[in-house]
Amino acid sequence: MSFFKKDGVTRRRFLAGSAAATAAAAAAMSLSACSDNTDRVDGEPQIVDDESQIVNVFDDYKSVDGNFQATSSWSLPLGTLLWHTDGSWAAAMMTPESAVSPNSIGVLSLASGDLITLEGTATHGRTYSFYDVRCGSGVFVWVEIEYSSLDWVLLAAGMSEGALTGDPVQIDKGNADWDPPMFTAVGSTVYWQKMPNASGSKSAEASHCYQWSVGDNDHITVWESLGHFATQPRVCNNVLTISPRVRADEGTYYGMTAVDLSDSNFRQLDQLVLPAGVRPFEAVYMGDTFAFAIEASYNGAGSLGNMGTFVGREGGPYIYVSREPAACPAGKNGQYIVKTRASYYVVNTQEETYAVLSCPDRSLDYGEYPASEGTCDQFLTYATVKNEQGIPAGVTARVFSL
Repeated sequence: MSFFKKDGVTRRRFLAGSAAATAAAAAAMSLSACSDNTDRVDGEPQIVDDESQIVNVFDDYKSVDGNFQATSSWSLPLGTLLWHTDGSWAAAMMTPESAVSPNSIGVLSLASGDLITLEGTATHGRTYSFYDVRCGSGVFVWVEIEYSSLDWVLLAAGMSEGALTGDPVQIDKGNADWDPPMFTAVGSTVYWQKMPNASGSKSAEASHCYQWSVGDNDHITVWESLGHFATQPRVCNNVLTISPRVRADEGTYYGMTAVDLSDSNFRQLDQLVLPAGVRPFEAVYMGDTFAFAIEASYNGAGSLGNMGTFVGREGGPYIYVSREPAACPAGKNGQYIVKTRASYYVVNTQEETYAVLSCPDRSLDYGEYPASEGTCDQFLTYATVKNEQGIPAGVTARVFSL
């Protein structure tokens, strides 16, 4: 079933190699070579003062009725959170199965709606809790944290058909001097960003983006940032999107960067540097362009300092959705799904139209969110829904085919 039905007449215009391939890439480079970004040239900050460079969707596109029908919908236990990066499984954080742990982690099948627990208690003992979780089609990865000390560990295990294929492997760890990592998983590979805590003793240390695949003995350094990364790492079509600090000797600049994962030297495919002080909220490279969100408005930064969601490359023009963003854009083939508080806007850049996908009834107070990110064939959402008495009763998950 098609997710978006065309309006009739055309008007105009968040995957992975095998563990063997990753291991071969690891053998071809040293860690120091991977982390050396000195040969990569930063782009120019994009100060957009020319309004002709901004295509405001609500002014310049046509509003159409959307034919939005979920291909699947399931009712899940209250408290379930979902993340979908690739394949037919979504990572899930769920309510506890016993009083031993405050939560549990597992996966949701996008084919059947089955919710499967993979880890019921933290592997590092009762003082640890599950903090975050993701899965690719061949790997399951999660963070466990000890809240009193803020010690954390990043763990991963192979996964097949919703079951773990081996024992968990600790691929990173940190203490209160290091923030819990932001990470993603695609195929059998994990990408994560390790960054120093701004108030800790390591605050002057650089941040790094790492890669690890099932079967690897150690991780590989993909990128170094002289300052925090601004956004979660995202992978679409073998391209990693990160937002490191750039032009460090000139001020606070973030460069949304597309990295070619098929290149053993992690070649920079594209970059878009925002104006000074402007921090992206979300960013992902889809096709050959960036889709990114700005969470607040910045004075004196031009149009790219305005709150909203943008689609474009260095030099413009930029398609602009002038609503407060709530999540990473998703979509496929020139169609972008943008989450705002009350609904989704489905922007079709080929047809120059936009339509609305409504959230489930009685879900706005507690939120309805996309679990999918970036380029995807299946778009997964989940919402906490209240009963007729106004009490949260469960979670509704919906899948739309793109």
